[in-house]
Amino acid sequence: MLFLQLVLLAVLLLGGDSEDGESSAFQGPVSFQVILTSSLYNHSSTQNQGSAWLDELQTHGWDSKMGAFIFLWPWSTGNLSNEELIIAEESFHSSTIQLPLCFHNYSSDWQLEYPFQVQVTLGCELHFGEPSVGFVRLAYQGEDLISFQNKSWWPSPKGRSRAQQVCRQVNELDHDDTELTHELITGHCPRFVLSLLDAGKADLQRQEQPHSVGLVFLVVIVPLVLLAGLAWWLWKRW
Repeated sequence: MLFLQLVLLAVLLLGGDSEDGESSAFQGPVSFQVILTSSLYNHSSTQNQGSAWLDELQTHGWDSKMGAFIFLWPWSTGNLSNEELIIAEESFHSSTIQLPLCFHNYSSDWQLEYPFQVQVTLGCELHFGEPSVGFVRLAYQGEDLISFQNKSWWPSPKGRSRAQQVCRQVNELDHDDTELTHELITGHCPRFVLSLLDAGKADLQRQEQPHSVGLVFLVVIVPLVLLAGLAWWLWKRW
């Protein structure tokens, strides 16, 4: 099935329950997304890149030669055990094989011209005091093709007839996995994000400090500059 391996990976990567105290680290809004990008040059040549992001901060990379995650922070494992990490790596490695293979097999039906690039983005957004929002998007050549909503795949208007055809076949292939995908992005993902926020709160706070300092600088300096300009204008007028 088309996205089963990727979904199984994300269930593992996003799978554990958070502790009760972990929610206190969340102020929101915050997003987490896992990205798999496949560049297909011809029927036999493919290059894959994988990463995971907490807002604009990259938390994971992917070593395609070793078939292993690159943990960019000490807390990037969240609440996963070593055994779960090994299974997640195997699942992601399988996804890097299955996703390009699917597009190779359907390249004629979907009228895909080599070379081309496809990208799957899977994750969730957390908003303080509101329900989380899960998402799965599939893009072709940088433009949205289909997305997962309400336990079904839907075509993007930008994808035109190709999006409708891909959507129809993906819904047929992934019919048995929709419940798993829905639970992943609405249940498992938010819990894993909270565990990341709790485990990495010291580093995440340091990441925010330069931005906060910049805002303070603007709040203080801009009025002073305006006052100086006003004083200069009054002096010239005087």
